[in-house]
Formats: sequence, structure tokens, C-alpha cells
Amino acid sequence: MLYNRWIPSSDLSYVTLLAWLIALIFGINSASGADRKKVEYTCNEGIPLIVEYINTHDSSIAIISHDSSPQITLDSIPSGSGSKYFNGDWLLHVKGKIAFVGTKGRADDECRQVKQINHTPSHGVNVKLPRKAKSWGGVVRSGPAMTYRKRASLKEGEWITLLERTNKVMNGYPWFKIKYRGRVGYKWGGILCSVGAQVEGTYQTCN
Repeated sequence: MLYNRWIPSSDLSYVTLLAWLIALIFGINSASGADRKKVEYTCNEGIPLIVEYINTHDSSIAIISHDSSPQITLDSIPSGSGSKYFNGDWLLHVKGKIAFVGTKGRADDECRQVKQINHTPSHGVNVKLPRKAKSWGGVVRSGPAMTYRKRASLKEGEWITLLERTNKVMNGYPWFKIKYRGRVGYKWGGILCSVGAQVEGTYQTCN
């Protein structure tokens, strides 16, 4: 072979390794040059939707996690309004701060963007509980997971008390045992803000 005429066989493994390293380096540089944006939404019934948008010079994708599902990658498709992403089953249609998501090509779950974007989950500080907090709406459940039954739906900005941080985590945030309207239930920390100082596991602080 022409390849073997120019490169001694003893050096083939070295050349192969060198080529692989060069490809890896260029691949990393290409990925790091991508425009990334992570947005968190609250959908109907308080279901969380986490979307990471990744744009490069030749492609645009959305990686979603809906209702604690595994991450799903969607490709950008033409849209008459807003932005659409599809993978043959899941569909995401984004219009401003509202996102519609669903399966079988039907985006029938409406989701509202929460107050901050490009936010990396923060551990906050180890503030002593109980502590006053607010909810951005969503469902209170009988236990620390989406599988537990619904107890109530809270209004945006409704006051609650954080009683205990559980060890059950979903999409980077733990579930909290809370007190609301004189009752006790469980709420996901990704749609909670603590008052004064950020409690470890809540999304951010609020007044």
C-alpha cells in the first residue's frame, strides 16, 4: 500500500494515535465554541421542563428533560413562528418565554419559563431550617417524587415554610418537606426561592 511505503510499520500505531489525538483536540475546540443556553420551565401540574439549547455554526439542537425523564435530544426543524425541535416523537415549540412540549408530534403541555436562564444549580448555603420561602406555582405532593399523589396546587409567589430537605433529587434539585396553608407536603426545590439567603437546594433567593 502507498501508506506503508511512506510510513514504517513500526510507526503506524504512533501515527494512528497522533491522528486520534488531533481529532479529539479539534472536536473539543469545536464543541467548546458552541453557544449553550440552559432554560428551566414549569409546565401544567407543576411538572418541570429543563431545556439546554446548543447552537453551532451548522446545527441547532435542544436537549430536554421533561417530568424527570432521561435527557432527550431534538433537532431544530423549520417553524412558522418561534423555534421548533423534533426527533420523530417528541416535539418542542418555543415562543418567547413559553414552551409547548409533548410526544407523538403534539406539543400539548404548556410550560412557563422561570425567572432566570443560564443558571447553574447552586448548592447555596447550609441555612438552618425551618425557613420562609416562596413557590413559583406548581404541585404539592404527598411524598418527595413525581410519583406521589397530588395534594394541592400553589399560586405563583405563594408563601410556604421549608421544613426539611430530603435526599431525593431530581434534575439537580432536592425535594423539600414544606408547610403550606397550615398543611404539610412535599415540593421540588427547582421552583422554590428562599427568603433572605439561599437555602441549599432551592433555585434562588427572593424577597
